[in-house]
Amino acid sequence: MEVLGAAASVIAVVELAAKVGSLCLEYSSAIRSAKSDIERLRKHTESLKITVDGARKLLQGPHGAQLETSQKLHKALADTYSQLDDVATKLEAKLYTGRTTKVMRRLGLRALKWPFESKEVDKIIANLQRDQDSFANALQIDQTTEVLDIHSKIDLATLPSVSGAAFDSHAEEHNARCHPGTRTELLRQIQEWANDPQAEGIFWLNGMAGTGKSTISRTVATSFAEDGLLGASFFFKRGEGDRGEAGLVFPTIARQLMYKIPALVPSIREALVDQDVPKKTLRDQFEKLILQPLGCIHRTTAIVIVIDALDECDKDEDVKTIIALLAQAKEVRSVRLRIFITSRPELPIRLGFRDVQGKYQGLTLHQIPEQVVEQDISTFLAYELARIKDEYNGQVPLGWPGEGDIRTLAQMAVPLFIFAATICRFVDDKGRSNPAKRLKKVLEYRTATRDSTLDKLDATYLPVLHQLTFGRTDQDKAEVLAEFQNVVGPIVLLAQPLSVRSIARLLDVEPEDVRALLNSLHSVLDIPSVDDAPVRLFHLSFRDFLVDPAKRTKNEFWIDEAKYHKMLAERCIQLMHQCLKQDICGLKVPGKLRSEINQQTINTHLSPAAQYACQYWVYHLKESKHKIEDNNFVHTFLTSNFLYWLEALSLLGRLSDGVLLIRELLYAAQVTSDFIEFLKDAEKFICSHGSIIERAPLQIYGSALLFSPTLSKVRNQQWEKKLSFIKSATGIKDHWDPHQQTLEGHSSYVRAVAFSPDGKTLASASDDWTIRLWDAATGIHQETFTGYSGPVRAVAFSPDGKTLASASSDETIRLWDAATGIHQETFTGHSGSIRAVAFSPDGKTLETNRGLLSIKSDSDFLQDQRPVDNTFFVDDEWITKSGKNLLWLPPDYRASCVSVYDHILALGHASGKVTLFQFVSP
Repeated sequence: MEVLGAAASVIAVVELAAKVGSLCLEYSSAIRSAKSDIERLRKHTESLKITVDGARKLLQGPHGAQLETSQKLHKALADTYSQLDDVATKLEAKLYTGRTTKVMRRLGLRALKWPFESKEVDKIIANLQRDQDSFANALQIDQTTEVLDIHSKIDLATLPSVSGAAFDSHAEEHNARCHPGTRTELLRQIQEWANDPQAEGIFWLNGMAGTGKSTISRTVATSFAEDGLLGASFFFKRGEGDRGEAGLVFPTIARQLMYKIPALVPSIREALVDQDVPKKTLRDQFEKLILQPLGCIHRTTAIVIVIDALDECDKDEDVKTIIALLAQAKEVRSVRLRIFITSRPELPIRLGFRDVQGKYQGLTLHQIPEQVVEQDISTFLAYELARIKDEYNGQVPLGWPGEGDIRTLAQMAVPLFIFAATICRFVDDKGRSNPAKRLKKVLEYRTATRDSTLDKLDATYLPVLHQLTFGRTDQDKAEVLAEFQNVVGPIVLLAQPLSVRSIARLLDVEPEDVRALLNSLHSVLDIPSVDDAPVRLFHLSFRDFLVDPAKRTKNEFWIDEAKYHKMLAERCIQLMHQCLKQDICGLKVPGKLRSEINQQTINTHLSPAAQYACQYWVYHLKESKHKIEDNNFVHTFLTSNFLYWLEALSLLGRLSDGVLLIRELLYAAQVTSDFIEFLKDAEKFICSHGSIIERAPLQIYGSALLFSPTLSKVRNQQWEKKLSFIKSATGIKDHWDPHQQTLEGHSSYVRAVAFSPDGKTLASASDDWTIRLWDAATGIHQETFTGYSGPVRAVAFSPDGKTLASASSDETIRLWDAATGIHQETFTGHSGSIRAVAFSPDGKTLETNRGLLSIKSDSDFLQDQRPVDNTFFVDDEWITKSGKNLLWLPPDYRASCVSVYDHILALGHASGKVTLFQFVSP
């Protein structure tokens, strides 16, 4: 062995490991005794084979000769070969040679005996494991070397990630971990789950607000990181911008995985080079950035991904999709992928896990016995209060706080760990009275905790807030409460955290006034010592407590959500009106590309407060439930500043949000409002010119204005803002094109299109053997379904919109989960091409051009076809209704297939495009 090269030695070991595994299988099927030992040895040799085969691929690759560490594995390879050869020889001796063979001829396989004792098997596995670890370590080193090669480098700027989402980010640095001696049994269970090869791929830990889920997540992530098992983590946090955005979860996780496991870089790099995966659907992101790259490596230890507070993801529909995708974790065979998830037991999450029953292990925090939780909280309180006592060095009475007080506090807290953490911060507040007095105030609320969890939040937060008004006159108290609501109200409602300086700028108050108020709230708000760092809530339950409608008359600190969202919307608009202008960054070059503009230049001319205002003013307006009317503050702002706002969005890389925000405004506008016409025109302006505005922001005042129709409201109102070198233009069309938008992506003839029952999703089928799903409102591509061996001829949604049926010329019908794109079932045995498919009203039967098909059985065909009655029809070159021609279609717009929802027509074309038209009822 030692005279062979490393690659040849590896091949020899791979072949011998496969041989031992095969022999074990023969023994397993032939004898009843020693089943456990046989299976242990077989599994280990299979694991060894996978690891060594990974070394073989690397050594035989283009850089194999340069991989110094793997080339030096001769001794470990020789030892492994010798051990396997000895095992194989003994197994073969019993099977094929000597007296055993004669006895087996006479007595059959019953005479066969396993040649090793359990202790011998233990020793063999230990020796093999030692060498396997050497191979794995060498692989890791050399894979790192390989991916650092100039040909494998990756531009990480193309893989977006969320700053602050990882457990070890600066944003999470000072947040709590489990105190030593607490949660011991739970943490042990989680550790066992991660290390158990037979365990489910997901561990879902759920519990109500304040029960300590995020603290456990940080502790678990820290532990797995120390053990070398943590692959990535994502801590959702509502109200912190992109930390609530599902579309960035998988790119962020993939980026972390690359740093932890460099061998993933080539696969992820390939996904980024071949297609713009970060902008694709969640399913595409998960498969291309995580599943497929992990499937290309071999690793014997677990890779754990921690996802905390999934309930704080912004969109409920995204939550269910994420759960369905993560449930595929066990499909990766080459690595043991484990997903640890925490959340509140909200309905969308419960439904998501219901749909993947049998693929996860679950545990509910608030169902852990009260005495266990109380003991853990007591341990935490005793430690923290003892620390506080030491820091105050004699300023508290002897024996303080006393076992009785600790026991009372623990009973008040159960099951809310957030109570204990908040009260300890309150008692430790250096700016207030001594700890003993503050603890006494907390204990005054003991009776409030006996009724409900909601009252426990009273006991958690009211001691902190009442200090603001204690001892004040009625007039002073009213002023303090108004100041609290006008400052803290907006802070807890912000879409992402802002610094003290930016909060002051947004609210039009002095930074000193903001800081003076916040100085009394260190127990509930994470307030940095510098004015430029963001102010954060320690826990979302503080916001829940302040805005709870049930407490409107009971809590004097209550925040009226609608009122303060409207206030924030108005302040955002005022700030934008003051700050925004044409060519705000002073570029002076009309064709300057966004990619050529330094981020520092943008930050210099657009303050953090102004950036926030541009991105979130519509969000606050929507949450205020305020209806837009003609000539109100929204109408006035947009008609004078619309182009400036679009320029700012383009500079911030958020222009794609513009269409969605305009549509939110359309929803909020009064039905009879003339402003609606401006908004509709603004929507078409962005849709038509978005690609150039996104690339070159100043072209808003050039190409976008010039080539908008002469009767466009945006063009006419904003024409004076055109670039100075533009004088006039002729030959410009008067109106926008009648089609709403064109969807491009198929590479061949579009054969069928279909709307979902709610009209929100459009499916298209093509001769390129794919189905594509589109957001019917935005035209954004959502999913691509593949797997056919022929052109797809027809598509249809089930009545509930959850299932998509497709028919192909390969004589099959397939059912898909419309949310996740997961293939559910294939019906075969048809005697010809299927060109049409539709669901029955009850969703139990499929109608095809070859008859009716029961979804539960593919055996009964009935020759019975019923026409589908749509409002509009497309008959060759005409769009018709009730047999009358309504609109002639030029040759470029004639359809190969059509689908109708309400007054929206989707036309599929031979070019591979899909065109949408919207009409009013004639």
